Amino acid sequence: MRKIHSTVRLFFEAGLSIRAIARTLRVSPEVPAKAGMGDYIRRAQVAGLSWPLPEGLDERALEARLFPGAGPACDAGLGARSR
Repeated sequence: MRKIHSTVRLFFEAGLSIRAIARTLRVSPEVPAKAGMGDYIRRAQVAGLSWPLPEGLDERALEARLFPGAGPACDAGLGARSR
């Protein structure tokens, strides 16, 4: 399961590092997991997002903003793994 919303919140609101976010969310400390979290942060910055997120931006809408054009694979939760 992606933890995009929590990752963005912990980075922008709490100012945590990617390593600290991984620890907080109990994500494996392996490089791919942390690289994914860093990718979420970079994509949020490119999309002009910070915290708090715009009202009504749920997990699905946030994912659509961060992964534009990802299509059905993204909706199925497979977008990040298909790279």
